Amino acid sequence: MVKVGGLMKFLATSDIHQSSDKWPLLVKVVQEKKPDFVVIAGDLFPKDDGILAQVHYLPAIREYAWEIKNAGSELVLILGNDDNQLLIPEMEKGDAEGLWHYVTDRVKEIKGYEFCGCPWVKDFPFGYKYWVAPETAEDLSINTFQLDDPLIIDANNNLQVVDNLQIYLAAKKSIADSLNETAGQVKELSKSIWLIHGPPANMDLDVCGSGDRVGSLAVYNFLREKQPLLSVHGHIHEAPEHNGYKWLHKLGGTTCIQAGQLEDNIYYVTFDLNKNGGLNNFMHSVYGKY
Repeated sequence: MVKVGGLMKFLATSDIHQSSDKWPLLVKVVQEKKPDFVVIAGDLFPKDDGILAQVHYLPAIREYAWEIKNAGSELVLILGNDDNQLLIPEMEKGDAEGLWHYVTDRVKEIKGYEFCGCPWVKDFPFGYKYWVAPETAEDLSINTFQLDDPLIIDANNNLQVVDNLQIYLAAKKSIADSLNETAGQVKELSKSIWLIHGPPANMDLDVCGSGDRVGSLAVYNFLREKQPLLSVHGHIHEAPEHNGYKWLHKLGGTTCIQAGQLEDNIYYVTFDLNKNGGLNNFMHSVYGKY
């Protein structure tokens, strides 16, 4: 990795799909704080009118992204488990145009830093299953409780029932394999930055309002073994509210962030990365200094 000649300021967030108000709030923060990087670890498109209607929100997302770019920030992002997968080509198009950096299952070097992304999550009770993947080839981790029939979105933007979730998941690449394949493209893992939508197990970043802990053991094992510099997570919006307000965890040399995202504000974490790879000055927009 190329050494960067000064301090880089980061703003990290996720799950801004919760409300259409979140994007303009984020743009305002970026314009005020002027970070070098804005990283969003998935779930980008508001669900105000349902997941099928997300395709119509694309022009607004592009406009907000241009505002972030015009503020001087590099926008790095992935989709998440509540994002309509028909938007994937549009995310790749925006990447090709230089509007944002779409890092799903790939590595991009930006200003000397390697960014990587993994949108895949273990099975959960909700119906939409496109972004669901097995933990490993041997462990499908199908949730024992399902709120709805398993669904995917077809090419015509209609919901389609998955006849057999076990067969569907068994045919997909696992989270562990996706992470390891992407890691194989990284020049220097100890200085890489990962956007992984699902939180790891064993770190309190995965605590639901029910008290259930739903983090991925595959993600945890990957971070423990590969030791990247930083991982940014999302998915469980309420986690910091139910784990004692923990939004940062250290795993060896890896710093893991889960800012959370609730209705009342825009939740994000700011921090600095110095030229020697040191991370400091962590600040949460709601919970304060680490």
